[in-house]
Amino acid sequence: MKLKIAPIGFMVGFGCGALFLIITQYRVTEQKAHLDASTTTQLKYRKSNWALHLEENMDGPLKDLRQQGQVRLPEKDVIEKMSISEAFKTYHSYLDNVDMLCKRKLRMGKLGDGGWEICDDAEYRPVKPCIVYSFGINNDFSFDDETAQNYECDVFSFDPSMKQKSYQRSPRVRFLSLGIDGKDYKKGSWDLHSLTSFKKMLNHTGRFIDVLKMDVEGSEWPALPNMISSGELSKVQQFLVEYHGHCDTKNDCLNKLNILKDIYDKGFRKFYVHKNHRCGFKNNLFPVIRTGCYEIHYVNINIQ
Repeated sequence: MKLKIAPIGFMVGFGCGALFLIITQYRVTEQKAHLDASTTTQLKYRKSNWALHLEENMDGPLKDLRQQGQVRLPEKDVIEKMSISEAFKTYHSYLDNVDMLCKRKLRMGKLGDGGWEICDDAEYRPVKPCIVYSFGINNDFSFDDETAQNYECDVFSFDPSMKQKSYQRSPRVRFLSLGIDGKDYKKGSWDLHSLTSFKKMLNHTGRFIDVLKMDVEGSEWPALPNMISSGELSKVQQFLVEYHGHCDTKNDCLNKLNILKDIYDKGFRKFYVHKNHRCGFKNNLFPVIRTGCYEIHYVNINIQ
C-alpha cells in the first residue's frame, strides 16, 4: 500500500507546486502590466506638464544666455554686429559644447595638465607613418612620449621657454627649442616661426600632419590666422588646442569668434572640450563660472 500511495502523493504535490507557480507568474505579469501602465501614464503627464510650463521655464535665469549665447557660430556678418554681451556669451557657449561624437577617445599623457585626448575612431586615428607636432611642452613630454609609443608616430616637440637645447629625446621624439607664431622673427632669446616654415625646415612641405597640439599661452591667436590663410591647417587631421583669454572686450571677442568661424569653415569639429579650472573666473554677463583656458579637441571632417 505504501508503494501505491507514494506516487499519488508525489503527483498531488507536483500539481500543487505547478499551480502555485502559475498563480505567482500570473500575479507578477499582472503587477508588471500595472506598473507599465502606471509608468506610461506618468510619462504622458510629465511630457504634458513640461510642455505646459515650457514658456515659463524659458523665462528663468538662463533666458538671456539661451537667446544670446549661440552654440553654432553664425556667419561673419552676423558676428560683426554682435554686442559685447552677445559676443561674450557666444564665445563661451560655443567653446563649451561639442559638434560631434568621437566613439573612442584615448588619452595620451597625464590625466591632469599635460595629457590630451586623441580620437581613435578608424576614420580619424593616426596611422603610421604619421607625423605629430606638439607646441608647448613646459618640461612635460607625457603626451609626446605616449603618442610616439602607442601610435608609432614621429613626434616633433617645440618650446622655446624651457632653456633646453634642441635634441633627439628618443628614436621617435625630437625636441626643438623653437616656438610658433604667425611669422618668422626673434623675440628676445626666442626663435619663432610660422607653421609653413617649420614644415619646410623639417622637410614636411606638402605633408599632412596627423595630430597638431598647441598649448602656447595665448600665442595661438597670432599663429592661427597664418595657419588658416596659408592652407596649412587644412592639412591637419586632428587639432588639439588650448585657447587662452577671457574675451572681455568687444573687439577681442569679435576677433576670436572670426578665427573660430574660419576654423569651423575649414572642416574642424569639436569632439571633446575641457575647461581648465586654474583659469576660472566669474563675469556678470554669464550666469555660471567660466574659464579663460579652454582645451578644445577637433577632428578635420574634410580628411577621412
